[in-house]
Amino acid sequence: MVPDPWLSTYDSTCHIAQEIAEKIQQRNQCERNGESTTKLTVAIQPFPS
Repeated sequence: MVPDPWLSTYDSTCHIAQEIAEKIQQRNQCERNGESTTKLTVAIQPFPS
C-alpha cells in the first residue's frame, strides 16, 4: 500500500516547525543574556525582507 503524500508533507512541516521553535528559543536566550540576536533572527525568517 502506498502511503499518503500528505503524511510525508505533514512530517516535513512538523520537523521544520520544531527547528524554528528551537531557533526562537535560542534567540530569546541570547536576548536575555544581552547577546546579539541578528544571526538567529535572520535564520528564523522564512524570506528575506
